[in-house]
Amino acid sequence: MPVPSARPEHVSFGNTIKRVSDIAFAYNAGIRMFAVDAEEELEKIAEHAPGAQVYVRLIVETSSADWPLTRKFGCDRDTALKLLDRATELGLEPLGFSFHVGSQTRHAEMWVPVLDELSRIWTAAQEAGHRLQLLNIGGGFPAFYGEEIQAPTDYAAAVMELVEARFPGAERVMAEPGRGMVAEAGVIACEVMLTSRKSDRDMHRWVYLSIGRFSGLAETEGEAIRYQFVTPHDGEATSPCILAGPSCDSADVLYEKRPMNLPLNLKSGDRVLIRNTGAYTSTYSSVCFNGFPPLDVVIL
Repeated sequence: MPVPSARPEHVSFGNTIKRVSDIAFAYNAGIRMFAVDAEEELEKIAEHAPGAQVYVRLIVETSSADWPLTRKFGCDRDTALKLLDRATELGLEPLGFSFHVGSQTRHAEMWVPVLDELSRIWTAAQEAGHRLQLLNIGGGFPAFYGEEIQAPTDYAAAVMELVEARFPGAERVMAEPGRGMVAEAGVIACEVMLTSRKSDRDMHRWVYLSIGRFSGLAETEGEAIRYQFVTPHDGEATSPCILAGPSCDSADVLYEKRPMNLPLNLKSGDRVLIRNTGAYTSTYSSVCFNGFPPLDVVIL
């Protein structure tokens, strides 16, 4: 049975950083919607995707997410309004805006400061004469990593209620709820390679696993995503420990600022399961860094 594919008119090129050749390829394939956050990007699209529709990515600086996604993408209010005008001058059709509230925004009410801020830019654009139709609200939909989250259906309904109250004229609302859809569908099986203390005065044990930051757990960067662990000694006495990966890179430390509580009896060879790892693990896994093979994926 053939796998259904999305029709080009239903696809948007949401990355604001694109090669000229990729813009031309997408345009020739029938894609007509492109995201931008800089004038040079508009000029590239106007030349290689003439007449295309564009939406401007806005920068988010009021995120309450566990993993804010700001600075690299997006532009401020004044730049956004200028880009809408410039798009029209270049023969493009400005559709609206996109943004990302930040990954792992655990409750819908945490969207309010971001939506309040960005709705003022939406209103300013309408007052400047732009007929905005599209709002891409990005991701942010959460998964369970030990802290309470809002149930998916209630969360989505609440977010949409907040959006609809603040963005009049938004006929199309797009979302990219990746983590919230797939995180809880995956589990990583690994093992303890070593437990140790650096000295008799060391307050915390070090526990080294057979998987680390470079082999799939990149989101432990900054210790924002707190994975949950299942061990053969669950229910026994625990103590805080520093968790690290197996590679020779000293940056391969998962949790140190906020040590993890793991069983005292954990030892080399114990099998450990890491829960809710269906998002951003196998795709982050390096190809043979330090000699370790990429994360194996088994679909059940």
